[in-house]
Amino acid sequence: MTAHRTTEHVKSVNSQITDAITQSNTMNIGLAPAQSMGTLYQTTAQAVGVAVQNSVANQQHMYSLSLASTAQNLNSLLSLSSSSAARNTAGLLSNPGHLPAWRHHHTPAAAPTQASHIPPQTPMKK
Repeated sequence: MTAHRTTEHVKSVNSQITDAITQSNTMNIGLAPAQSMGTLYQTTAQAVGVAVQNSVANQQHMYSLSLASTAQNLNSLLSLSSSSAARNTAGLLSNPGHLPAWRHHHTPAAAPTQASHIPPQTPMKK
């Protein structure tokens, strides 16, 4: 026996089924913006967290490089012979006119006593 179904046999669908499907679709469509914003906030928070972790790691690496550089410079200074250090210090102290350029302090020029738009006064003749 073969059964042939035609549209004539199915007259209607149960109203409870159509209501359930409609509510399910409405809920999915209604929740989509909130879910997408939640996903956006989560990914943004994760990206910011990773950026902060990277900046802390870079700061720690720079501190390590700075410490290594300072240790190397101190090692170089301490490896100098004391006689050459004493000779250079004595030379600097005995001839202060030949100090390095960074040791000279320049005083700024004195400010003009008269404004440029006021003509200077001429002394009165006696």
